[in-house]
Amino acid sequence: MSRQTDSLAGLGRIARLKADLEMRRFAAFRAHVDAARQRIGQLEDELQALYRAEEAFSVSEARLVNALARDRSLALLGAERDLERMLPGYEQVRQAAAREFGRAEAVSAVREDMIAQARLDRARRAGGT
Repeated sequence: MSRQTDSLAGLGRIARLKADLEMRRFAAFRAHVDAARQRIGQLEDELQALYRAEEAFSVSEARLVNALARDRSLALLGAERDLERMLPGYEQVRQAAAREFGRAEAVSAVREDMIAQARLDRARRAGGT
């Protein structure tokens, strides 16, 4: 039984290393996605602020606001496209991290169950003889 638990301990270490690697990849990807979402929010705020002016403005000021709005709108569309391209990869990395984490937890639980069963078996044998 000790060889099996030792083997599971080794598998557990490997599984934890793989889970750690996948979690790091996920954290890096999430940082990029969060930055893209923050950029989208910033552009939306800037776009809304352009038209929030309560004072009347001249034709030349209106042209300037419209030109700025066009630039912000194009940047917003680009940022949204970038985020849309990121999301499938983000979901794949998230699923891989969850899978590896679950695998590490499962190996650890099986090892703990085997150790507990071995203790119980030893206690039964010691009590029975």
